[in-house]
Amino acid sequence: METSAIWIFGVLIHDKEKEDGCVQKILVRYADSIKTRLDLFNVEHWEGHPHGLLLIQVIGSEEEMDLFEKEIYMIEGVEIQHMMFEP
Repeated sequence: METSAIWIFGVLIHDKEKEDGCVQKILVRYADSIKTRLDLFNVEHWEGHPHGLLLIQVIGSEEEMDLFEKEIYMIEGVEIQHMMFEP
């Protein structure tokens, strides 16, 4: 059995009201690969604070993760960065 790499993605959504739905659709498509999702936001400034930050742990092949990253990257107003750990 081949062991998949562990990927950590940081996704910065600049305008949650505008882009959050597009990001969510992609996350649903990759739900079987997502092991952990952490939504970070500033509680004190939640109202009127348009940004959102997601940290996502995903397990899968490099090809799958490249496709995931490209799909998120194509959404205007969203930034994505990653780290990859070999088992």
